[in-house]
Amino acid sequence: MRRALPLLLATMLAGCAGSGAAGSSSPNGSGGIDIALPDLQGAMVTPTAQADDDVFVLAFWATWCQPCQQELTKMNKMYPGMKGRGLEIYAIAIDGPDTAAQIGPWVEREGYAFPVLLDRETQVLTRFNPRGDIPYYVVLDATGKVLKEHQGYMTGDTEELAAFLETVLRPGG
Repeated sequence: MRRALPLLLATMLAGCAGSGAAGSSSPNGSGGIDIALPDLQGAMVTPTAQADDDVFVLAFWATWCQPCQQELTKMNKMYPGMKGRGLEIYAIAIDGPDTAAQIGPWVEREGYAFPVLLDRETQVLTRFNPRGDIPYYVVLDATGKVLKEHQGYMTGDTEELAAFLETVLRPGG
């Protein structure tokens, strides 16, 4: 049992199974990001580049996924320092009807600096990650081309993301 515990912990930290179904097509990188999802107030949001060198991170999560919560906390800390260099982060919640009511209070308590969108049917998650497992993030350029994607969360993953973003964001402070 003692040997199994580290493996169990690593498996738990690596990710949570999502509720998405396989079968949707993958993004092709042309024509922009091409998604529209409601925010917490119900207004439709379409991530749109303001400049040709903008970079988007779509971070898929759920309130019941502890690794997702840890990842978003770290992203929330790095976001203010990179936002002015063309970074936009969208936290995309995939909570179903049984936990959707927890999203708003969770976001308010955590004070996320980036928009939170709702992917109730997991259509956007499935488009980028047919397995549907979370946490999962994808980094896109202004045209929608996938620059990086990452499944799961372990300590150090967000620092790796920050180092990658340093290579693709505009220079500046």
